[in-house]
Amino acid sequence: MQIRTRLTLWYIGISALLLLSSLLFIYYSFRGHLWSEYYKTMQSKALMTVAMLVKNNPELGLHQHQNNENEILPSKENIIVYNSDFEKLFAFHQDEEVSKDILNSIKNKGELKFSMNSFDALGIRYTTNHDKDLIIVAKGVFMSEELLRLRRILAITFFLFLLVIAVAGYYFSGQALQPITRTMNELDTILPSDLSKRLLVGKNKDKLTRLSVTFNKLLDRVEDVFNIQKGFLSNISHELRNPLSSIISRIQVNLSHERTLDDYKFCLQSVMQDAEDLEHISSHLMQLARISTGSDKIIFGPVRLDEILWQAKSTILKTNSEYTFKFETSAFPENPEELVIYGNEALLKTAFINLLENACKFSPDHAAVIKIFPSSSQELAVEIKDNAQVIKDEEKEQIFKPFYRSNMNDKIKGSGIGLSLVASIINVHQARLTLNNHQDKGNIFTVYFIKDLNPAIQT
Repeated sequence: MQIRTRLTLWYIGISALLLLSSLLFIYYSFRGHLWSEYYKTMQSKALMTVAMLVKNNPELGLHQHQNNENEILPSKENIIVYNSDFEKLFAFHQDEEVSKDILNSIKNKGELKFSMNSFDALGIRYTTNHDKDLIIVAKGVFMSEELLRLRRILAITFFLFLLVIAVAGYYFSGQALQPITRTMNELDTILPSDLSKRLLVGKNKDKLTRLSVTFNKLLDRVEDVFNIQKGFLSNISHELRNPLSSIISRIQVNLSHERTLDDYKFCLQSVMQDAEDLEHISSHLMQLARISTGSDKIIFGPVRLDEILWQAKSTILKTNSEYTFKFETSAFPENPEELVIYGNEALLKTAFINLLENACKFSPDHAAVIKIFPSSSQELAVEIKDNAQVIKDEEKEQIFKPFYRSNMNDKIKGSGIGLSLVASIINVHQARLTLNNHQDKGNIFTVYFIKDLNPAIQT
């Protein structure tokens, strides 16, 4: 069932229930009023009849009165009069009798409304001027032309309004769902080949407007992912093609004719270097993919930042002995326990290796300054300072994207994956990374860790 039909049926059902309740209230209120008037009229006729009988027959009640229809005004209702001993004294129709139980109830209660066969009856206890107790029973049939007419009017009104409500409900449900229909049609026009289109956002600050805004934000994220994917595929093909092409060309050249042993060694060394570059790129890409997709469960535990930095430094020096590192210990916490955070040791080591390598690689003196200090009572910061060319403000966000490389450093070998991997690792640890300039030359990368935060529990 379509939403429009469902809304229309709900609207008809609720409206019909409310309308029917209102019409029934009107009907029964008017019926109750007519019932009350009917009994008042019957009571008046009964009392008036008895008053006439008593006036014409002062001794009424001592003997049974025989009705002479010529002496009494004709009436559709039957009025029966009994004395206190339940003897019938008067009746329009002598063949009708009232049970003694009912007469006794009338005598005790003074007035009683009851049903008598298919008639509505009223019993009244009446005392004459001669202190004679009489029991008057007036009966008749409650027939009201006004009530029947009202019933027909209310029935016609109900079905007529139900028809109007059905048409109005179907129309207004369509109007209410029109923005959703428009949004669906707009979404159908958005294709993977062109994700730049966005949904129209209405001026009304309602739920549908918020839905369009949410869809647009989703499309922004999807477009960013597609753009990253396109750039990723383009860059990775370029980065992998260069070393592969170099390996193939060197091997082909050396296989073209006989070479000396030294030539073969030189070729193998070049191939080894290119293979190491390929291994370096593929390793970083796999780490970046695992962190981005969350396919592997990352285990966190207490680690000391100073120990991780020393391990990162030792790893770098094994392959780059010309790099130098300086640790500033003036701001070190006195208590070694304050250097402990929750994190994954292998990932943090990878992040700091990339930061330290970049600091030394792009600095003319191949040196980096490392500083650990508590930035606040809740945060522990690691600062890495280099002497490289200052990164421009417009590039400070771009350098953390995969395969992005600044034109200033195009002569220095690199893949453009390291800093994007660092950003992903820092994000996994719910830390924050800032980049500032150091006076006229040099950049400062600072990572802020929350001391008592366990990412494995918080995420």
